Amino acid sequence: MSNHGKFSIRVVGEDGDGVEGVKVSYQCGHISGVGSEYTDDDGWAEFEIIPETLGNGVIPIRKIWVNGEEVSDDVIYPEDGDTFSFTLP
Repeated sequence: MSNHGKFSIRVVGEDGDGVEGVKVSYQCGHISGVGSEYTDDDGWAEFEIIPETLGNGVIPIRKIWVNGEEVSDDVIYPEDGDTFSFTLP
């Protein structure tokens, strides 16, 4: 069993509209590395988990940051097409 494919994170303001140009980062596993992207004009950042570059098996996302601020430390196992959303503080 493995998880791979694309997942997306949307960053919105308090008004619920997407925010452009926000840096979104995540940490895979315990030491597998960090991925970062900037949100598009509708607040979306897209990521891809590639088992060949991160090892085989199920890759958990352990932390998510928005503009350097930790917004999630829940362990999640994204599958292709999953979406997540966070509101800017």
